[in-house]
Amino acid sequence: MLDAVTERIKANNARFRDANERIRGRADELGAEMERIPFLCECPVEDCVEILRLTRGEYSAVREHPRQFMTAIGHEASERPVGEVVARRDAYVVVEKSL
Repeated sequence: MLDAVTERIKANNARFRDANERIRGRADELGAEMERIPFLCECPVEDCVEILRLTRGEYSAVREHPRQFMTAIGHEASERPVGEVVARRDAYVVVEKSL
C-alpha cells in the first residue's frame, strides 16, 4: 500500500513541478511585472486546486533544493508518508521529501 502511495506522490510531484516551471518560464517570457506569480500547490492530494502566490525569489529559493516542494498551508498532513515541513511562510509551507 505504501509503495502505491509513494508512486502516486512521486507522479504528482513531477507533474506539478513541471507545470510550475512552465508558469515561471512564461512569466519570465512575458516580463510579467507582478509582484507575486500564481503557482500550483505541489501537495500529493490528487484533486488539489490551491494556488500559491510567490515572488520569483521565493520560488527560486524552493527550487534550489531538488527535494523541496511548496504546499498550501493546511496540506502538511498529506505529506507525512514521505515528507516533512522544513519552513513555514505566510502564504505557503516548504516540504522536503525523501523520495
